[in-house]
Amino acid sequence: MTGIDPLHSNSIVEIVKNAYSFFTGPGVHTFLSTAPYYIINIFARFVIFSLFFSVAMCIVTIFYFRRMKAIEKKIMDKVILHDASEKENLKADMAENPKWVLIQSHINSLDANKWKLAILEADIMLADLLESLHLSGDTIADKLKAVDTSDFHSIEEAWEGHKIRNAIAHQGSDFLLNEREAKRVIGLYQKVFREFEMIKG
Repeated sequence: MTGIDPLHSNSIVEIVKNAYSFFTGPGVHTFLSTAPYYIINIFARFVIFSLFFSVAMCIVTIFYFRRMKAIEKKIMDKVILHDASEKENLKADMAENPKWVLIQSHINSLDANKWKLAILEADIMLADLLESLHLSGDTIADKLKAVDTSDFHSIEEAWEGHKIRNAIAHQGSDFLLNEREAKRVIGLYQKVFREFEMIKG
């Protein structure tokens, strides 16, 4: 027998109709029409949220860096102030030796006797220096002989100044000393004292 069995034919037709109805029904159209909307809506919300979040993070970052700069500035100001204070204290510590100040006042005087006094006072400073170096000997001359010249570069100046001091001490008023020579001798002592940082400059 040729043809299609009506029973089977009806079943196939119904199946096809049902399938067609399913794929072309209003539910499918509604789903297909609303699905892109929901996807776009979710994506748009995500983009907007990300944008606002990024802007908020930028603001927080800017605020953070400004705050850090302010803190760094305060720290640097304190450091600079501390350094300035340290420098001032160092300057105070390195203030001119009062003995040397007195010697300078004597040597800059118009009184010739004070020029001699300046040399005598400078020699006392030399004695203090040699004592601090713990050199052997009882007198300045003994200590100068015990000096290691590699550690005392101005030894010749010390010797010359000390010899002139001895001449002043022994001859007293008979020792002739003009202002230029007096300042030259003080310059000898000055070189010694500068080497050992007893005076500044």
